[in-house]
Amino acid sequence: MQAEIFVPVSMFAMILGIVYLSYRKKERMALIQSGKDASIFGQERKCYSTLKWGLLFFGVGSGLLIAEALAKYDVLSPEIAYFSMAFIFGGLALIVDFILEKNRKDHEDTTPPKA
Repeated sequence: MQAEIFVPVSMFAMILGIVYLSYRKKERMALIQSGKDASIFGQERKCYSTLKWGLLFFGVGSGLLIAEALAKYDVLSPEIAYFSMAFIFGGLALIVDFILEKNRKDHEDTTPPKA
């Protein structure tokens, strides 16, 4: 990456990070001062991030493989085939992950807790 691009982008990211962290601190301090519990910030989201990333990479890989076949047999131009198939199959993989996690959450909500 060229220095002309890298320096402004890194400065913007640094400023954005400082603003975000200062806002977050003010929000937490206001919550604590009002006497409310700050445990809502520590709530863990139950998601399978490895499943999500695995499905995403599998989808993008499958899309690139199909794009290679489409480009080889002149169905689509190579640029259009690679970009479209990678995004279509990557998006489908994320939709599959959403459906799997939603079904898991619904199943956990209906299952009574074990004693």
